[in-house]
Amino acid sequence: MRILRIVLFTYFLIASSFGCIDDEGIAMSRNKYLKQTVQYKSLKGINSNLLSLDIYYFKKSYEPKPVVIYVHGGGWCLGDKANQITNKTNLFEKQGYIFVSVNYRLSPYPYQTGTPGRIKYPDHNYDIADAVKWIYDNISKYGGDKNRIVLLGHSAGAHLVSLTGTNEKFLKSRGLPMTVIKGIASIDTKAYDVYGQIHNSSALKMMYINAFGTDSVKNIEASPLYNVREGIQYPAFFIALRGSEQRKEASFRFIEKLQKYEVRVTWVDGSMYDHKGINNAIGDKDDTVITPALINFFKSCFR
Repeated sequence: MRILRIVLFTYFLIASSFGCIDDEGIAMSRNKYLKQTVQYKSLKGINSNLLSLDIYYFKKSYEPKPVVIYVHGGGWCLGDKANQITNKTNLFEKQGYIFVSVNYRLSPYPYQTGTPGRIKYPDHNYDIADAVKWIYDNISKYGGDKNRIVLLGHSAGAHLVSLTGTNEKFLKSRGLPMTVIKGIASIDTKAYDVYGQIHNSSALKMMYINAFGTDSVKNIEASPLYNVREGIQYPAFFIALRGSEQRKEASFRFIEKLQKYEVRVTWVDGSMYDHKGINNAIGDKDDTVITPALINFFKSCFR
């Protein structure tokens, strides 16, 4: 009997060291992320990786979990869903969220501004809409809650998620109302005003022309700033800005426009980081500016 008590006590100590045990006797802290790559659509002549997404989910899911969809940056012509991802997967795993990182078709690099048939606006945004549609329809299979979805993007990805949350035509074309998105987190972009970047003086003008062309009507349509108007229910926004006063002014103009139409906005100044650093700060154990504010924002969206 004494030996049995010792064995049971030892088991309790080992189990406790791994975290709480659920009703089925499974150590919750062992319930780590699994990863699956899925092609969300196919297009003739397009590399399947560009139309794929990575789903990070839990082996055991006891109730539907919130979903964070991440869109990478890279000037609409570079980048991949696996770049700068480790801190994010660690963070969202700890939060108990399903995390999905999305790829999309890329504009040419080096730039081909004179090639009419190149990948450019609105191709990128329709890919994001198709990815959101696939996730909305299928994420329950991975333990996700389709009614609690937020978008997160950095740089060009910040533009893509911001436009998805302000121009309703993209999701609407896929049979989804914009209200399926509960929040948009936009990390360090100047592309709230695409028209201004192309038709006014800009050091990155050729990058924008490569991705958007020079048609003024389409440039305005591609600008989150000019899509915010009365009578539409927009998701809440989180804006992380940084850099020069001119760079931050682009964000403040967008923030003011959102607030004018009573959209809930949270913003933080991450000027202690450079452009790459502010993205990698998300989930960094030493970050005290971006990560805590972002997590609080997501929690408010998921209530």
